[in-house]
Parts: sequence; C-alpha cells; structure tokens
Amino acid sequence: MGECSNTGIVIQMQDYSIHDGDGVRTTIFLAGCNLRCQWCANPESWTTKSKLVFYRHKCVGCMKCANVCPMDLVPCNMERPNDICTACGKCVAVCAQKALDIACTEKSVDTLVKKIERDALFFRYSGGGVTFSGGEPFLQHKFMRVLLNRFEELGIESWVETCGYFDFEAVQDLLPKFSHIFFDLKHMDSEKHKEFTGCGNEIILENAIKVYQTGVPMTIRIPTIVEVNISDDNIEKTAQFIKENLPKANVELLPYHGLGKAKYISLGIEEKFIDFTTPTATQIQHAYEIFKKNGIDVIEYR
Repeated sequence: MGECSNTGIVIQMQDYSIHDGDGVRTTIFLAGCNLRCQWCANPESWTTKSKLVFYRHKCVGCMKCANVCPMDLVPCNMERPNDICTACGKCVAVCAQKALDIACTEKSVDTLVKKIERDALFFRYSGGGVTFSGGEPFLQHKFMRVLLNRFEELGIESWVETCGYFDFEAVQDLLPKFSHIFFDLKHMDSEKHKEFTGCGNEIILENAIKVYQTGVPMTIRIPTIVEVNISDDNIEKTAQFIKENLPKANVELLPYHGLGKAKYISLGIEEKFIDFTTPTATQIQHAYEIFKKNGIDVIEYR
C-alpha cells in the first residue's frame, strides 16, 4: 500500500452532478496540476496554495475587509491581491455580501466522508457515487488513497477524471478501486501539446496505455477547440491511437466554453485568460463520425 494522508487541498465539492459519470454524483475537485492549458476553466486549481477570490459585482464598498486585514491590504480594491495575501480568511468572515471567498482549502478525510455519507441514498438509487476531478487529482494520491478506502467501506463507488500527467507507479494501486476512469487527450502532436498546455504528451500517452491495461472501464475525454485540435488530421490520429492501444475505450467530446473567464477575473489574473472558438455542432458531429468510422463508441455525459 502506498503513502497516505488524512488531509488534502480541496477546491470545491459539487453536489448533484450529472455530467461526471453515471447517476447523481458528488464531484470532488482537488487542487494542483502540472499542465497549464490555455483554455483552462479552473485556474484556481493550478497550485495547492490557498487563494483569495473576489466577486466584484457583489461588493458594496463597506471596507470591512480592509479593517481586519493583518497585511494592511484592501482586498476589494486590489488588482492582484494574491501576490501578497496570505488567505487567512479574516476578510471573508466579515463580508456580509459574500464578495470574498477562499479557494483551495485544507480538508480532512473525515470532513469529506461525513458530507458524502449524507448523499449515499441518492447515489444508491441513481447508480451514482463520487467523481474525483481537479486540477489533477492524482497529484494528491496520498489523500485519495485514504478517501477511496473509506468510500469502498461505505459501498460508495468512485470515478476519476485525469489529465494523464502523473507518476503511474505512485498511483498504480489506486486504479482498481475506480469503477470508471475519464482520461483526457488534448493533442496527438507533442509540440502542439506543449505549445497549448506547457508539457509534451509522451507521459500522457504512456499513462493512457498503462491505465487501459488495468482493465478499468475508460472514457477518453477530448476538449474540442477550433484553434487547437479539431482538425481532421488530429482527430484521425487520436482515433488511430485509441483503436490501436485502447480498443474498448469510448470517447466523449467536450466543446470549448469561455465560462472560466469569471474565475480569472475573480482571482485577479484576467490578463491570463485566452478566449478560443467553440466548434459548431457540425464540426463536433464530423469528429464523432471519424471516431465511429474507426469502430470507436461515442458517449455524452454533458
């Protein structure tokens, strides 16, 4: 058995999710990611550092946050508060308008299990359970290991969504505990992959094959973006890779959306947001046809 930890850094827990697997689910978003995808909708997930989040549209300018800040900051009046802020949470506690929050907080296994247990009935009758997401959840494998064992004891099934960039040896013992694995493939050309995510794809493709060989059911999720990976050439190469190496895996296409922009603004990093083009329904259908032509099943959880 690998190393364990009774605490982890959680971005949020999303209840009653119906887009991350079968049935009604709770998605646990864990902080930390090795990739820096230019289209990322969860920039708060990049590191495990706690971060101040400011929702400007809720602020009434009462300045109570400034009065309690131990760093003598004015959280509601700064462009990049997280350059200095220690995320102590004192300003959050006094903000009646809920214009301030802390993203990425330390949680204990017991805290998460207690919350998950309350929804066990919904999971049981809908065929649902828990889905780990992120960030890259496998970066917190010590925390996941304890959670998975507890969920297993309670009869609650677990799924996971991964970007594929992780140490396989460190998580190998965890994989059989999952009922299903969502595995992201973003681009088949390593140089293009590095251009858009900051890392090449060699480790990801190797891990895709290793994960598939565990026998756990697998869905390949592809964020589809006009400027990045929707070309016939890339889709065909992706289909060939799946056909040759992951023949029983199915595919889900996730069209790009720009809904993450609000998060960049609330974190004070709006300049890092890059807007891309969402594929048309015709383009998505055309991509699906390429996969079908190669004998690959397509599904849709959205």
